Amino acid sequence: MTIAETPRAAAAALRYPGSKWSLAQQIVAQFGPHFHYVEPYFGSGAVFFNKQPSPHEVLNDLNGQVSNMWRMLRDRTEDLCWALETTPWSRAEYEQSDKPSGDDLEDARRFVVRVWQAHASDLAKKTGWKNRGVHQRAGGMSHRWQKVPHQLRTLAWRLSDAEIESRDALSVVRRFNGADVLIYADPPYLHETRTQKMYAEEVDLDHHVQLLEALVTHRGPAVISGYANSLYDETLVGWRRVVTKAPKVEKGAARSEVLWVKPL
Repeated sequence: MTIAETPRAAAAALRYPGSKWSLAQQIVAQFGPHFHYVEPYFGSGAVFFNKQPSPHEVLNDLNGQVSNMWRMLRDRTEDLCWALETTPWSRAEYEQSDKPSGDDLEDARRFVVRVWQAHASDLAKKTGWKNRGVHQRAGGMSHRWQKVPHQLRTLAWRLSDAEIESRDALSVVRRFNGADVLIYADPPYLHETRTQKMYAEEVDLDHHVQLLEALVTHRGPAVISGYANSLYDETLVGWRRVVTKAPKVEKGAARSEVLWVKPL
């Protein structure tokens, strides 16, 4: 498999709030030279799976369900994919998907069930089981579900040399403060720029302030994503501001994503 093939498979492999699948190539195009690559808010990994491998990569997500799923995909690829192949599109499966089992592999399977079989990609709450109505024709989510195990298999190789963490994002950013460290930060959107909670691990305004301060003093390249807001604009003075258009909408309204790129 080539790196160019990865985005097509990855784009359908995990549904996740705030995912950057449609913007990933635009984001990667802003990356400067680096040896270490660090994502403190990994989530669906859309950008990581669309970039060329770096010699050292750190993938962090405070949500233990997220980090566990990626770790199981890396370490027990066939076990996880086989378990998903034998999992039906089922209301019963969805209803138990948010309950811990005590087994890392089973918890990873349940997490994939939850993000795929839910009505919406919302980890802050359960949104109900997604099922077809009488007016829907060929295809549908259950048809796409059958492809998920194969699509996840195509990602496992990319994780083979990565370090997968589940720590506070701020501590990760501060730890990897080096001239040859590229940090791509995609934190939960500022609450003022969205209409509802979306994540299992939300962050407050103070977290955003501390993150921006850490990125300003970071000695290497850095890129941060978000919706347009005055806090980022006023703090990241001198950073290049890139506006990108995403095809997805929020409550019927088109949204523009902004990248703030640290000058080299």
